[in-house]
Amino acid sequence: MELPVVGPSNRFLVPQRDRRWPHVLSTFLLIAVLVVGVLGLVGWPRLKITSIHYDLIQLRAEVELLQSRERALRLDLEYQRSPSVLAARAAELGLVPAEAAGGDETEPMIDGGVS
Repeated sequence: MELPVVGPSNRFLVPQRDRRWPHVLSTFLLIAVLVVGVLGLVGWPRLKITSIHYDLIQLRAEVELLQSRERALRLDLEYQRSPSVLAARAAELGLVPAEAAGGDETEPMIDGGVS
């Protein structure tokens, strides 16, 4: 005589999908979005600060270059304004000093002034 099997029988159960995977997937995606968001909030300002720092270094170099150019131009201007250079340029252009022009300094001018 055969004894009936004691325990649950699976013949009345209908196979179903695992209903936990959408919950697990949505939780994983939420955590991934949070991690990316936190990294973005922490990393973006540092990246921006680094970019601004490089721009500042470049601008300082440009200011230094412009200041050195200004110093060179001022030095050249002072050289061109020096009396010896002005006298040499005047001689090149054919200008002569007033006393060498041969005019009498005591002659009255047309407007009544003394030259």
